[in-house]
Amino acid sequence: MQDNKVKVKSLYKALKLLDYFSAKQSTLGVSEIAEKECLPKSTVSNIFSTFCAYGLLEQVPESGKFKLGPKLAKLSNIYFSTNSSSKVLKAQMEEVSKKIDENVYFGVLFEDQVLYLEAVYYSSMNKNSSVVGVAAPLYCTGIGKCLLAWSDEELFNRVANSNMIKFTDNTITDPTELKDELKKTLDRGYAIDNMEHEYGIKCIAVPIFNSNDVLQGAMSITCPSLRMDGKFEEYSKLLHDVQQTLKQYI
Repeated sequence: MQDNKVKVKSLYKALKLLDYFSAKQSTLGVSEIAEKECLPKSTVSNIFSTFCAYGLLEQVPESGKFKLGPKLAKLSNIYFSTNSSSKVLKAQMEEVSKKIDENVYFGVLFEDQVLYLEAVYYSSMNKNSSVVGVAAPLYCTGIGKCLLAWSDEELFNRVANSNMIKFTDNTITDPTELKDELKKTLDRGYAIDNMEHEYGIKCIAVPIFNSNDVLQGAMSITCPSLRMDGKFEEYSKLLHDVQQTLKQYI
């Protein structure tokens, strides 16, 4: 949390409780959250009751636990439907995916993680495991490495001093090695995830800038490792073409 940006800290802390909900933990009880946050159960109960009144949460009658509410879906729909640049972005992603029959993702920096905002899947079957709305580490994903490489030293230091989990044998968790990897990323103009976040999956990613050369996010092509081998130069050209096109619109 950046203290200088948070004016109502009690509200911020209340909203942060929503971060405990995930695809793996879609329902949570007051006691669970109270224990995690070392808060009185009455405090969490009052916050959740307020969230329910606004529609951010819903209570499950059978268990008494809570799940995310319909207001979030409404706000999400407004965000995407009114963001004109996202339409151009999605169209470009669809074009790339159609050319190579692979998944294409777009993510942004959010709370020192990658937050995936858009995804185009080459097969409808892949939509069953959508990454949209999912957060992932910066240090072991293609998009994350782009965001790290083209951001300031302060972000790198926060990540380097955090608990970098080793997801696979290829995950880089040593700060010096990570810094070397980010230098390679800057030199070649794209980042590579060499099965560092998930076994059997590789990706290539490029940063996306606006017309003022301000970093907006990063876009990746993601696929099984065997299909990626030997394709980095071809795919980097595709992504760099999109990078230049998007600079005119965002």
